[in-house]
Amino acid sequence: MWAIVARDLRVELRGRELLPALVQFIVLALVVANFAFAIDGREQVLQIVPGILWMVLIFVGIVAFTRAFAGEREQGTLDAMLLTRASPAMILFGKTVAQAVLLAATVVVLLPATALFLQLPLRPELFLIVLLAIIGMAALGALFSALATQTRARELLLPVLAVPLWIPFVVVGSGLVDQALQRASLDLAPVLLLCYMDILFLVIAAAVAKFVLDD
Repeated sequence: MWAIVARDLRVELRGRELLPALVQFIVLALVVANFAFAIDGREQVLQIVPGILWMVLIFVGIVAFTRAFAGEREQGTLDAMLLTRASPAMILFGKTVAQAVLLAATVVVLLPATALFLQLPLRPELFLIVLLAIIGMAALGALFSALATQTRARELLLPVLAVPLWIPFVVVGSGLVDQALQRASLDLAPVLLLCYMDILFLVIAAAVAKFVLDD
């Protein structure tokens, strides 16, 4: 698993294809949102900006996971991975961790950029909330990316499969972001719910990895 993580991150650092594109997309999306919404006052910030934050994160995730297994299928390296001693679950977890790291790197840009363009109060709790959501989103994204790459319309199939199951993370995460922006202490129950959803989707991904990765 860690060999796959190191390989994917090394390929990204050498090629610099996905991460700069994601960062550019984040900045452009926030600039458009800045002009599209007339934000005036703290109350409007608390109402509008959390939704914009999660929408940008979802679209960034779609762009990232569309490419997660595309290169493996095109170059035939997935077949070589399956011939090794690594189980399909570990191959999928390796992709999950690598994509989660890339998304976490974009969050380092997303939250400060949101604070700059949309007057979002930047608090440390926001990073924790988004990172907890990224784990489960990455598990689902890697799973559906592996499934979608077997079809010709993978760019269309991945959002259809992944986005509906990402909605619980958006709902719970939005509530926690609202609490953080209001400078209130985070409720433990929603934080635990995010953790439980992460564990649930990781277990599901491990259970079905063999059927998804095998042709």
